[in-house]
Amino acid sequence: MTFSDSPTPARPRRMPFAGRAFGALPVRFALGFAVAALSAGEALAQYGGPGMMPGMPQGHRPGTGGGGDDGRPEGPAEAAPDADRDDDELAPLAPMLEAERRRTQLVELDGYFRFRTDWLHQLHLGQGYVVPDGQAEPDGTPPFPTPLECGLVAGKCGTKTLGSANLRLRLEPTVNVSDQVRVMAQIDVLDNTIAGSTPDSLVQTNRLAQGTGAAPLPVLYNTQYPPDVGRNGWGSSVQAKRAWGEIDSEFGSIRFGRMPWHFGRGLMFNNGNCLDCDIGTTVDRVMALSMLWGHEVAVAWDYGAQGHTSNMSTLGVQDPFGTPFDLSQKDDVFQLMAALSRRDDPERFRFKAARGELALNYAAQLVYRNNSGASRPLETDTAANPETPTDGQAFSPGELSRPEVYVQNVNAYVFIPSVWFKLGWRALTVEFEADAMLGKIGNPGDLNVDNRSLSIQQLGWVFASDLALFKNALYLGLETGGASGDRAEPQLGNGNNTYLNYRWRQVQQQAGDNNLTNFHFSPDYHVDQILFRRIFGTVTNAIYVKPQIAYWLTIAEQRQLGLTASVIYSAAAVRLGTPGDARNLGLEMNVGLTYRNPADRFFAGLTWAVLWPFAALNRPSNENDQPWPRGTLEDASSAQVIRGFLGIQF
Repeated sequence: MTFSDSPTPARPRRMPFAGRAFGALPVRFALGFAVAALSAGEALAQYGGPGMMPGMPQGHRPGTGGGGDDGRPEGPAEAAPDADRDDDELAPLAPMLEAERRRTQLVELDGYFRFRTDWLHQLHLGQGYVVPDGQAEPDGTPPFPTPLECGLVAGKCGTKTLGSANLRLRLEPTVNVSDQVRVMAQIDVLDNTIAGSTPDSLVQTNRLAQGTGAAPLPVLYNTQYPPDVGRNGWGSSVQAKRAWGEIDSEFGSIRFGRMPWHFGRGLMFNNGNCLDCDIGTTVDRVMALSMLWGHEVAVAWDYGAQGHTSNMSTLGVQDPFGTPFDLSQKDDVFQLMAALSRRDDPERFRFKAARGELALNYAAQLVYRNNSGASRPLETDTAANPETPTDGQAFSPGELSRPEVYVQNVNAYVFIPSVWFKLGWRALTVEFEADAMLGKIGNPGDLNVDNRSLSIQQLGWVFASDLALFKNALYLGLETGGASGDRAEPQLGNGNNTYLNYRWRQVQQQAGDNNLTNFHFSPDYHVDQILFRRIFGTVTNAIYVKPQIAYWLTIAEQRQLGLTASVIYSAAAVRLGTPGDARNLGLEMNVGLTYRNPADRFFAGLTWAVLWPFAALNRPSNENDQPWPRGTLEDASSAQVIRGFLGIQF
């Protein structure tokens, strides 16, 4: 086990036919690795900092069993039954034949149930809304949302804490049609639903102040209703996230459908299968895999963003269950993927390293994207344009065809090269991954203030090592990584969103800035608990160094307590891309306690984290009130997080 590997191997499965023929496409749900050119194996989990389930089991790949030697001794062949023999004489064989048929049609169900609690203290860093002197409306937001009771005010608020709990039931069924053919899916029930968020006292999300007859006030609530889109939230009770088919043969394998995508450590393409993950990389593709000189070769045709479809128009409203179709080919994103990898399953890798052999795995992947056109947003303000529908209504194909809407000639292309290697020797493990995004956007539209072409030059990397001592009880690790940054920032004024989380804002390249250089790690690649995971949303425009330690104490057979700690120092790659126009971002400490029982598949953990922000997160100003108005000058204050976790895997 390392800081990123699963310490609890998946329950043993009989290998599917292609796994036996092509050198181990092992455990369930590792299609993401195969898709990403790593041989299908368990994903390398990235967990939410020390104590938050370090080394929890990942998703799995199903084995369907069967095939091969049946254990009977060799001997003369049995005579075939006579053609005119009475069928009753063959009746005793019927149950055996039926059992054999059922053996290749088993339905397997894997997944997990988790319950997480979050106590967030001052993640807004002690800063309020950007409200210049004498102005009623704010020109910007704090770095993280403040409690509602703080109001739209600048400066510190007496209320500093937010807290909640959320849950998820993940179901991963596998239908084994035969030893070589299977259908797999991923379905989430109550996906990250906040506990207590859907009471019968809630009428609708846009009518929060109005109660129901059954519960006029929240204090009088009687029960929790299922989540319902548009009524008590923006997510449904059940979310079918992935479904795909796998076909193995003597020549290779075919995968098709909506499937997970994982490469290397999951720096950019991360399947999100760890127990503390939230999103994951999902792709619609058709892929072929085969083995060549001990390496796995994968090529895929992907269906990227397809633009407007009939389901998004009035046709979808009038015929919701009919066969949908794409309304344009020009606004589609064309994508190809090719990869080459050599990878052992985790158990074999550790076995080779422990024997003193040099265990070396590696992979390379190249993704190509092309997009010639895209649709601009329609004006839905009926006062300005009374002929357009209001928000929440569908547009007709004719309205989507108007010149001011369709088609913006984007003329964009992107290359995404990725490399990864993992080396193990005795107690030492070293791992490296680098991903780049290179290309050009001929007509970026609103992405650039002056609408000039943008050059894409982005790079992300991570180097990690760990040393296992005292019979794998003590782990010492060091990780460092970085993501290229950009000097572009959200502009203050007109109620603009200046949250620091990259998923909550949209940034324009300013005049004269024609390079798009801000790389984003996958949000499911967890480095810490506060700065990157909560405030920034991921690692971006940053370089970090993270020493860490973990000690596992065996308290009974198959039961362990883990004590973990890490310190993360981070600095900005481009200082002009930070609120304080400075280099140093902050210092964060994560400490945790974990309990795991692999036999019962039960896990629990508690994590405490504290962030001490540095100058890059302050709000400085000069004599011209730039970039922050003088009435909003605030140094960043420390933030804390306490997280709890309960999980059951099956």
